[in-house]
Amino acid sequence: MTLASWLKVEAEAARIRATELRALAARSDMAPFVWSAPHLEVDVAKQPIDAGAMAALQAFAAERGLESKIKSLFAAGIVNASENRPALHWALRGGGKGIPAIDTMNREAEKAAAFADRTRKGGLGFPVETILHIGIGGSDLGPRLMWDALRDYASEGPDIRFVANVDPEDFAEATAGLDASTTLVLVVSKSFKTPETASNAQLGREWLVKHLGEEQANKHLAAVSSAPDKAKTWGAAEDRIFPMDEAVGGRYSVWSSVGLSLQIALGADRWSRLLAGAAEMDSHFRDTPLASNTPARLAMMDVFLHTALGIPNRTVLAYAHRLRKLPDFLQQLEMESNGKSTADDKAGLVGPTAPMVWGSVGTLGQHSFHQLLHQGMRQSAIEFVVSREAGAGDWPRGRALIANALAQAEGLLAGRSAAEAEKQLAAQGKMGPAAIEQARHMGMPGNRGSTTVLLDDTTPESIGALIAMYEHRTFAGGILWGINPFDQWGVERGKVLAEELDNALAGGDPGKRDPSTLRLVSRTRR
Repeated sequence: MTLASWLKVEAEAARIRATELRALAARSDMAPFVWSAPHLEVDVAKQPIDAGAMAALQAFAAERGLESKIKSLFAAGIVNASENRPALHWALRGGGKGIPAIDTMNREAEKAAAFADRTRKGGLGFPVETILHIGIGGSDLGPRLMWDALRDYASEGPDIRFVANVDPEDFAEATAGLDASTTLVLVVSKSFKTPETASNAQLGREWLVKHLGEEQANKHLAAVSSAPDKAKTWGAAEDRIFPMDEAVGGRYSVWSSVGLSLQIALGADRWSRLLAGAAEMDSHFRDTPLASNTPARLAMMDVFLHTALGIPNRTVLAYAHRLRKLPDFLQQLEMESNGKSTADDKAGLVGPTAPMVWGSVGTLGQHSFHQLLHQGMRQSAIEFVVSREAGAGDWPRGRALIANALAQAEGLLAGRSAAEAEKQLAAQGKMGPAAIEQARHMGMPGNRGSTTVLLDDTTPESIGALIAMYEHRTFAGGILWGINPFDQWGVERGKVLAEELDNALAGGDPGKRDPSTLRLVSRTRR
């Protein structure tokens, strides 16, 4: 690493590492560690960070040129260098008018919106009660997350069921009890040849033909793809095929026609509210100086925690049932974007990039892996996502949900000494050698940091702002790590190998491979 500012960050990390987190967290001034953004705030006061470390990170971000890279992103500049493309996902939320490529995208968005409206009004020739959404990766995770988060706003619209796994049991489960005569099968696939999606698309058409006949089945098909010829061959009519722009990566694409099933189910007003919330976060990220820019500061924190301090994981704990798919979505968004080892910046990588992201919905995790978080020997950076309006109108239960999230964060920081455990046992009437031995096992080291993302509510605006915040944080993190957050060559490599091995399992020449793979091919052939 050739940047002088990074050496200062490493020095700050060494200093922080030698400081007890509980002492850091006993802050006299909380304001610098509570970061505001549209529809949410982020509390990092329990993290191993202070003013000196933040100043070093700001200097590092300046030397990396983060501010100019943000300007380039919003000017449709080439920010995906390996594929020589801009990244225009933000433009799908209403920005960038007057840029030719974006004006084209907007016209396509209008076409999708008109189709969604037509579908809701019964204009396809049959009532649509269910949308069978077939896709994988970015064509599945974003829409699935958004549907979970906002389905309560779509009581008068159709239901959505999702199919992603190539395992045919996923398709069978998704179609169980469905009436084909009221189902629209929507395939979302840029190439229309991704093996998992192609297989499920075929199953979808066969299912419709079985129940409706060949001619009627085609009326129940629609596609979102950059390969319209393949979609037509599958059976979708030309006016039911919607393009995917090459400048919008799959994991950033829910705002495009990839979200067509959501547009139909939610309706135009709620879809517009979702986009508006995301656009507010776009404005914040684009126009706010780095010293007050919440997604940018979160990216700085990520680099500090996961590279400078060497914490390999981030555990995302969504204390909202509606956001139960958030950890899955973030796994793809962040690990596919920033899980790289090739520098995109001439100054080179600062070190290991991107944490391993995992998590669950609270309070379920409290009864499983939180044991490791509190008492285990492996570190993870913890991130709680909480809504101030938890409970969906049932305040006593919403209050309990928030209380659990706050309690977990407090417990991770405070820990519990064996002496404190002895006092607790004594209050229960338990004393003597057995109590002392039990107290030893009840001790928790504490000094475990966490961030709390506090949403105003779970309206479409807040959900839009939350997801856009994570997108911008991911982009900024890639710039700080010195990589390209928009390509995914590791994913492409796996697809190629899977095609080769599928041919080998079908009886073809397996070619030159490692002994273990050759044995497994032989063992599983039929």
